Amino acid sequence: MHLSITRPSTPEQALALLRGARSELGTPIADLVVTDDHLTKAFANRNRRPEWVWTAGRDERTVGRLAGWGAPANDQPWILDLFELGAEPDRVEIMAALLRQAAADLHAGGLGQVELNLFPPAAWRDDPPPALDGLLAAAKAAGFEILVTRRRFRWTPAAGVPSVRAGLRFEPVTGPDDPVLADAYLRTFEGSLDAHTRRSLRTRDAAELAAEELADMMNYAGPADGWRVAYDAGGALVGLVTGNPGAKVFTGYVGVVPEQRGHGYARELLAWMTRWQSEHGAEKVVGETDDENVPMARAFEAVGFIQESARIDLIG
Repeated sequence: MHLSITRPSTPEQALALLRGARSELGTPIADLVVTDDHLTKAFANRNRRPEWVWTAGRDERTVGRLAGWGAPANDQPWILDLFELGAEPDRVEIMAALLRQAAADLHAGGLGQVELNLFPPAAWRDDPPPALDGLLAAAKAAGFEILVTRRRFRWTPAAGVPSVRAGLRFEPVTGPDDPVLADAYLRTFEGSLDAHTRRSLRTRDAAELAAEELADMMNYAGPADGWRVAYDAGGALVGLVTGNPGAKVFTGYVGVVPEQRGHGYARELLAWMTRWQSEHGAEKVVGETDDENVPMARAFEAVGFIQESARIDLIG
């Protein structure tokens, strides 16, 4: 293919290689991750690293780009989420080569599983953007397979601040290592509809996984000021909810313990968090759930969220 794959060594080199990348899936998050503002802040915050960037060059032209995202304190990225397929006749083969190289580098660095996140439009199954088929074909050729498909929801103040059912009590926690929070989170693993959780539990100790995931949650839904465990009128544990304050924020986790499911509590937990985030300046709240998790999707809709895009998670 007469192709050279470059992995930069400094943030400045990485920014230069990624600058000008185009979003090819046409959704808010796919558009966001290629902006100069996002990239500059992400490298400054160490959510992106030079070693998590791969670009393909040919005849002194950049013909494909790929980059990962992760927590500032982690040695390896959580996901690969920035893609530019480009316009070369062999663009699928180019992206497959980038993905193979990225997976090899990350595996060699100690990452057991490499995950790709694609963010196509909500109607991607019926009306896929042209680049999506190419990205999926490249991923398959590079040895990746689909783990799960998800829905990404958005709330704005135009939907109205949701009410919360009377009788529920929401108690604050001290942080991700709060034993009450950890116990509630661990209990939600039973019967979970989340594909990532089910897959991880095949090989991981549940308590260790819960502790690790709650610590990681601080990176996208922290600080824990608004994290709550909830109890019903009789004092029985209902579940937990996490999220962060700010203008553009994320609902981190909504979990109901097994014995309380089927009573609409997911809607109440999400409503409480959305109300709290609204009171702390939220102009946009985003949350996601697996396609299989129909009860959570209904909770989002009941609180006034609308679907803004989908998500396809692939692993290799």
